[in-house]
Amino acid sequence: MQNGKTVNRQIVGELYRALVLLGASSDLLGTIGSWGDSLPEADVLANLKGWNREAKRELKERTEHYEISFPRSADSQDVAA
Repeated sequence: MQNGKTVNRQIVGELYRALVLLGASSDLLGTIGSWGDSLPEADVLANLKGWNREAKRELKERTEHYEISFPRSADSQDVAA
């Protein structure tokens, strides 16, 4: 039977692989790859929170830019995809 540390490293490896397949950036991959190895858990958590905060900000900016670039008339309705 595998010990907990080995299973955790396998989980980190699979998370890393999934993020690569989803096109994750190198800074996010570095944080995930260091989890449970060379980076303390508190730093991993802080880095992930910071990455998520920045990604949310960037997404909001892109959405606002789109809304400004392609305004809809007041009587138009959003069409669900």
